[in-house]
Amino acid sequence: MKGKTIIKRLTLYSSMITLLFVLSSSVTRKRTKDFFINTTKITRNKIEYNSGTIYIGGKYYLSKHKDHGQNDVLALDARHEKDPDIRIYDSYMINDDQIMEEVVEALLLYEEKYPSKWDRTKNSMIREWIAHNAMYRLGYKVESSEHVDFNNDDEDVFILKKRITLQDIEERKWII
Repeated sequence: MKGKTIIKRLTLYSSMITLLFVLSSSVTRKRTKDFFINTTKITRNKIEYNSGTIYIGGKYYLSKHKDHGQNDVLALDARHEKDPDIRIYDSYMINDDQIMEEVVEALLLYEEKYPSKWDRTKNSMIREWIAHNAMYRLGYKVESSEHVDFNNDDEDVFILKKRITLQDIEERKWII
């Protein structure tokens, strides 16, 4: 009886994950300028956006902002690494789609102001964030899904063309 319950639960989780990916897989590779964000100020280490502040920088800088506001975001800037990346710490705490979109738009505006080799699109980052949050809520690989990494190598990773299972995720077969 217990085995059947586990199989039903895994099937349900798999269906939920598939649904999330299908719902969020509108693909566009070009950058868009249709931002609804109203950034007031972008500096080297801070972006003020509609709902709060994004503190962006190295680990030492971010350690000074541990006690940030509810809609404030800590972002590790690793855009000058071999695989350019921006990591949003504790991204699982942000579930509001509008705030996710504002943060992603602010990061793209930051990239425009301080260019690097980092090259991600708005849609791909939102899809990846949704996927990380879903994995975190399901309790799957919590230690790696609590923060979202927007690195270049993952630009088209979260686009699915088939049904996936948790085993596919474990074996990374869901990556195209």
